Amino acid sequence: MTKKRFYRIIKEVKNGIVENSKDRKDLVKLIDEFSKKEDVFRYFVRFRGKEAIINDEEIFERFIESILGCKFEEFVEVESKKELAEIFKDTKAKNLHTSDITIIHRKRNALPQIFYDDFKPEISGRVVVVENYESFLRIDFELFKEVDFIYLGGYSNKKTAEFLRDKDILFFGDFDFYGMMIFDSIKCKSKEFFVPENLEELFIKYPNQKLYLKQKFIEDKVKKVDAVYELIKKHSAVVEQEVLDK
Repeated sequence: MTKKRFYRIIKEVKNGIVENSKDRKDLVKLIDEFSKKEDVFRYFVRFRGKEAIINDEEIFERFIESILGCKFEEFVEVESKKELAEIFKDTKAKNLHTSDITIIHRKRNALPQIFYDDFKPEISGRVVVVENYESFLRIDFELFKEVDFIYLGGYSNKKTAEFLRDKDILFFGDFDFYGMMIFDSIKCKSKEFFVPENLEELFIKYPNQKLYLKQKFIEDKVKKVDAVYELIKKHSAVVEQEVLDK
């Protein structure tokens, strides 16, 4: 299934129905594969006598991310290198999805580079993996001693995931349940969740209660990062990593 076709089907899902029987069949197949890989229960909603669509918002979002590599509402179809270059110039763009044969990398104080096919970036020491697109573009290098930064985009694509397997990484993501879930999913040599010294001040100044309530459903399913989880529970809120750009 192409990304474009999958995107069209998911838009139909969001509208409440998938008309084409082949689309439904292929979608159920993807759900089956996701269920086995993620070790989650299969959630379905019944329509027209068939079980076909995941019937749980948080699980559904994880399913979308497993296919697209980023949050559904932030998905951008990238069709050419030229278009990708234009997107990188737009610091207001939220996120982008790239194919499974790309790694997006940047050195300290340098512009991002896109590595296709068999080409891979050269890494010096530990690498910072950045969850969100805007933070990757506008990252405050003074927060880190590392010189290499990789764009993750939620759950990483296949090439990025494989590239990170033998690396030492510092994860720079949202301070929320979703960020901890992404952190736990990364397979690598060693990993650490980046926690700034003033994190509690950020929870006081930029609390996001709405997102906290939206994510609370997955709380029991997340492998907790103590320093982050304790502040989430204390303030009944989460903090997005973009606040560090302010």
